[in-house]
Amino acid sequence: MAYHVVKKVKGYRYHYIMRSERVGKQVRVKTLEYLGRDPDPKRLKRALAYWGVKAKPSNDRRRGT
Repeated sequence: MAYHVVKKVKGYRYHYIMRSERVGKQVRVKTLEYLGRDPDPKRLKRALAYWGVKAKPSNDRRRGT
């Protein structure tokens, strides 16, 4: 299942469409599409529809600290 992720890095918000899948005992996260810092609302809507994302974006996530 794909989902919309907003990562915050050095004060900027980056939008991604991501998917997680289990490989053996590990969960692997794959970036399906990078939408940029400030995606056009039409492009964001098309990407969400294309990948089948129905939920609202998750909270800002910070990978590593």
